[in-house]
Amino acid sequence: MTIAYQNALAEVDTILEFMSPELLHKIPNSFLEFIKQKKSKSYTINLDMELPLEEQDLLKETRTILSLIYRSYLCSSEQSRKLKIEDSMELKEKYSYQNLLKKSNKK
Repeated sequence: MTIAYQNALAEVDTILEFMSPELLHKIPNSFLEFIKQKKSKSYTINLDMELPLEEQDLLKETRTILSLIYRSYLCSSEQSRKLKIEDSMELKEKYSYQNLLKKSNKK
């Protein structure tokens, strides 16, 4: 595991400490234990709990892990379905033949 992800897990662990018990119980204990075991023990976390999460200066990897947690454990099945559709559309756009040809023609 890279140092960046170990640092991100340290940020995630800190954020989860402030999560309501009702939401935290939706996350499997095995995943929470994984976070605790793999997080960096030396990374200095710089969070301002006065700011909303979206305004925090979080690592890119932290945002990715939080997104995974939200999609996998916290959002409703309807929200999850909508997110999957949005992802699918973004991937289709990003990897469409037209876009791939544009990128290869620029070289």
